[in-house]
Amino acid sequence: MKALIVDDEARVRKAISLLVRWEEHGITEVQEAANGQEAMDLIPSYRPHLVLLDMLMPLKNGLDLMEWMHKQTPDTKFIVISGHDDFEFVRNTIWYSGTDYILKPIDETIINQAVGKAAAAWRTEEQERQIARQQHVQVNEYRPVYSEKLLTSLIDDPSSHPQIVRRLQDEDIVPPETERIRLAVLQLDSSDHALFQRFGHHLDLLMFALLNICNEFLQQDRTGMAFRHLGAQHHIVIMLWDQLSTMPIKLQEINSGFQRTLSRNMHFGLSTTGQYPADMPALYAMCLRSLRSRDLTLLNHFVHDANDSAPSAGTSRQVPFSDYEDSWRLAVLSGQPKLMTEAVQEWISAIRKNGSLTPEQLERWDREIERFANRLIHEALHLRAESLLKTYQEEQGTLVQPSPDRYICSLTEWQHYWEQSMHMLASVLQSQKQTGSDLMHDVTSFIDQNYQNEVSLYDIAARFHVSREYISRKFKQKHGINIPEYINRIRITKAKVLLQNPDMKVTAISELVGFKNDKYFSLVFKKQEGISPKEFRKLHI
Repeated sequence: MKALIVDDEARVRKAISLLVRWEEHGITEVQEAANGQEAMDLIPSYRPHLVLLDMLMPLKNGLDLMEWMHKQTPDTKFIVISGHDDFEFVRNTIWYSGTDYILKPIDETIINQAVGKAAAAWRTEEQERQIARQQHVQVNEYRPVYSEKLLTSLIDDPSSHPQIVRRLQDEDIVPPETERIRLAVLQLDSSDHALFQRFGHHLDLLMFALLNICNEFLQQDRTGMAFRHLGAQHHIVIMLWDQLSTMPIKLQEINSGFQRTLSRNMHFGLSTTGQYPADMPALYAMCLRSLRSRDLTLLNHFVHDANDSAPSAGTSRQVPFSDYEDSWRLAVLSGQPKLMTEAVQEWISAIRKNGSLTPEQLERWDREIERFANRLIHEALHLRAESLLKTYQEEQGTLVQPSPDRYICSLTEWQHYWEQSMHMLASVLQSQKQTGSDLMHDVTSFIDQNYQNEVSLYDIAARFHVSREYISRKFKQKHGINIPEYINRIRITKAKVLLQNPDMKVTAISELVGFKNDKYFSLVFKKQEGISPKEFRKLHI
């Protein structure tokens, strides 16, 4: 702590300096001033925590100094040391929150008690001030998050609209007269590694910078605001409640700000106008549709209006992946890299000729290709399919998939990605290629595990993705009997064991091994064993 002694008599200043046990009170620095004016000149730079002052001084007296400190440095504690027992002096000391009024001559015990009390009071109040400052910082830090939570609720939770609107008005976030609004959604390219690296790969810092740029343009005339949608980490929502027709111009201005600051242009999906707050969910969905249906082949076009025509539905019918699936299947099963490259090139050429491309299409095609890979693995590998599918998915996870949200789309990147996926798929299939013998082993194991259930030839063929004729023929070649006979043999073998338990009824045994009724069970049993189940039981009990 710092202290300042203010008295026009040097001997008094020296006496105070010698009498007070400064270190005991936590005071490590002490300076002096000869009058109130000198103290006023020194205090702003010196910033003492405690002032010991006389009342009667030239230029500026003690009363002037107390009044000045009360206005300029209200946290400073002061003690009056005066030779005058004057009620007005004491009253003013109390009025300006002085901690003590000590009469001269100075008593060592009394002045140390006063200094100790003043120092303790300053430390207590400083702790309270620090807590208050911290709370203020926390409130300021939480305020944007609080605002974003409220605004996100307008989109995600229509049932809470009345309460949220009141809070937004009370917090002066959205003007109370707001009735009509227009939304836009900024979609950050998550694959823009250079931009993320610039912000230390800290998404919150990057979004904070983007929000500041957006609001710099929106808050100038208080026509709207930008906020993060808490449910979509790469989305910034821009809400305009005034001058709605200027929204496209505002977005272009914001993009100019991005270009100057970050050397980037961002894509915006734009909605029509709607009612606040009722239409917020629909307007947000409209913005997302605008982004999903934007034509990626158009350069230098970043504001995508919901009223613009979207060719996505028609385009996807013109270039269906199913038209190229057979050539992809043959190429993968051949295992030849050249054929796989040609199959993908043929597909890419068709996309290029179509003349337009949207993120929605890219995502749909990628899902179709993923389903194609899953089907091919199940067709070829049967019971091993699940483990091999997991292996394929893990390997594919190492590939860097192009983002459909890139600022500029590159079909070459997608071509390379799909070629790599095909090569991985072919590698998995070739490494675990199954022979006919392996298939019959898997079919037999399946029947052995499920004999008690209804197991038809159709079910088995569907499970292993091969024809019923092929399964039936191969099974009989391996076992010498057809599948229904094999199932019945297993069931009768299990039943013979159970019949040796005298406590089990024949009807229960019949159901347990998979027969629909005991009469059919008896018929099959007698045909296979030459005797009925009851006769078999008599012979073995």
